Amino acid sequence: MAKGRFCAMKKRGDSGEAGYSIVEVLVGITLLAIVLLAADRGAIGTLSAAALGREHSVATGLVTAAMAEAVALPFADVENGLDPTADSSFSTDHNIVASGVTNCDATPPTSGYVLKLNGVVTPTATSSVPVCNVKTSEAPFVPHVSSVNEGITYTLYTYPTTDTASPGIVTVVVVVTWKAPNGSIQKVVGEDAIAAP
Repeated sequence: MAKGRFCAMKKRGDSGEAGYSIVEVLVGITLLAIVLLAADRGAIGTLSAAALGREHSVATGLVTAAMAEAVALPFADVENGLDPTADSSFSTDHNIVASGVTNCDATPPTSGYVLKLNGVVTPTATSSVPVCNVKTSEAPFVPHVSSVNEGITYTLYTYPTTDTASPGIVTVVVVVTWKAPNGSIQKVVGEDAIAAP
């Protein structure tokens, strides 16, 4: 009889042959699952950081767009600022704080409002928010709060500020806030000075 290529399989038994028991297989599967879960958590952390970076990038773009809108307005309108009578969000904005008397007929006009971010008058301690605009609609100042949906809702707050120490200059402060997927409130703040022509 010719020798074939077939080998007989031996039964595993007490003869010391190598093989895996069900316990060894279960331990191996458990270890593999632990390693895969750890890798998955790392990937989720990386994806979360990338998503937050994208959200900040969108918010920064919104700040830039609001600044461009403000620069495109006539300087007199920028200098007149907000219109509390036409802007329903003015009275509910916790960043605008009454601090004195407003007189739009004075030369230059005076404002009894300041911008407080994190409890600090911004951009300088002597800045005020002009509120003598009589336009009923003039983005980004009337209304000074708007929302943009880019998969996430971003809220934009645009504030013109003047300072008696720097006449002829209006510093526009834009604040963009949004709720991140992890539930935290994120914020990007930008400011730029616009000088009288």
